[in-house]
Amino acid sequence: MGVIDEFVRLQKVQGKAYVKPQLVWAKVKSVNWENKTMVATDIIDGLEYYDVLLGLGAVQQKPKVGTKCLLGILGNQASATFLVEAEAVEEIICKSDKTKFVIKETGFIIQQNEESLKSVLNDFIDEVNKIVVIYGNTINKAKVTAIKKRLNTILVE
Repeated sequence: MGVIDEFVRLQKVQGKAYVKPQLVWAKVKSVNWENKTMVATDIIDGLEYYDVLLGLGAVQQKPKVGTKCLLGILGNQASATFLVEAEAVEEIICKSDKTKFVIKETGFIIQQNEESLKSVLNDFIDEVNKIVVIYGNTINKAKVTAIKKRLNTILVE
């Protein structure tokens, strides 16, 4: 390799070092929740970004189609595009080792080691409803069942 070739190579390496991550305002065009990707359109120039990652593993967001979002682009490469934030979301999944917290429009899912908080609380309430007191007042099964129904509207799984 000649001196000029080496100089050109070093200039390219140095030039890449100055490429900063970019942020782009876009609009959500479509979402593929199974693959955790989406297609978005740049608000300013109409450029489409395909296979935009909806998260990097620990936190994933499902943005609503048609809402504005902020995209991050690494190394000025459209193939390294990810969702930073969205104006509105349908679902958010947060994972930490064996713990999972899901926020949906219909309620929440809280799991630890594949066991759901909803099922644990339902089992507890079912057992409380079985209590029979010989002397004095027993529990009000109707009220406990009403509490269980309220709980089930908040915790969807």
